[in-house]
Amino acid sequence: MKNGDIITCEIQSLAQGQLTVRQEYSSSTEVLDWSKVDHINTHQPFVVTNNKGEAFSGILSEQATTHLVLIKDTSEHYVPHSDVISIEETGVTFLRSLRGDLDLGLDFAQSNTQKNLTLDGDLTYQATKHVFSLNLSSTFTSQEQTENTRETTLKAEYFNQLRKSDWYVGGISNFLSSSEQQIDLRSTIGGALAVRPVYSNKTVLSFIGGLAYTAESDENDTESTSSKNSIDTAEAVQYSTFRFDSTTFDTTAWVYPSLTSLGRVRLTLNQDIYYKFYKDFYVRASFYDNYDNRPVVGAPANNLGVTTTLGWSFR
Repeated sequence: MKNGDIITCEIQSLAQGQLTVRQEYSSSTEVLDWSKVDHINTHQPFVVTNNKGEAFSGILSEQATTHLVLIKDTSEHYVPHSDVISIEETGVTFLRSLRGDLDLGLDFAQSNTQKNLTLDGDLTYQATKHVFSLNLSSTFTSQEQTENTRETTLKAEYFNQLRKSDWYVGGISNFLSSSEQQIDLRSTIGGALAVRPVYSNKTVLSFIGGLAYTAESDENDTESTSSKNSIDTAEAVQYSTFRFDSTTFDTTAWVYPSLTSLGRVRLTLNQDIYYKFYKDFYVRASFYDNYDNRPVVGAPANNLGVTTTLGWSFR
């Protein structure tokens, strides 16, 4: 550390300017400010990503005089300490390379016996040139004298970096089931290009564009106002910023203008705010909106909601 302390520990990850470590005599992790770390040395391999999005894998060493992190494997690469954006364990197994979080929320009102159950989960895997992410969100509501409602979305992305640039190529998928919009299952699968013009310890900004095939199965006794199978363009903006050492703001917006059903536009919007209050535990407040300008007959064009959950992150 810059104050002269030496910490012997297991390095788990670096994200958002925070180095997560675990000491042998501690049952929980500790978080260190990366800007206050003077230099590091490891005996196990990691994946290191710099501010240009380049990823390198190997054992890490750093001299206090140069502040250049050496990543040594079959070849050697040097990254300035201040340019290191993320450090991830390669792990001896696939499971050790995973990181994510799990949320649960439950609300109850006695007056009308209304119950709301929310489940959210995120999973990420990163290798030297490959990134995979999976997101699940499900909300169930029951109330006397009304029908139960449910809203479930599952999103997955896989991208491969193109020649150590800011560009990535891969696949995208989005699955939606909504009783409010009378959608039994809507599946969207396609390929896309992504670019990450902003990548730092505090802020990440990505743009995604591609083509996707959409197949929709509506609930029984419903009438659709457009084709149930279509070819769509898919564009997204993903923005994440970390502030106040404990709060993260994530915004993701997907737009699907149809190419085969001209004039039809679908949109999904997610805004999440995470507040970490104790070690790996946090509170998440979320806003979501699923929009379709040509919904099922009798169904609303918008299905939006706000949820609050308690979560735990792992890595």
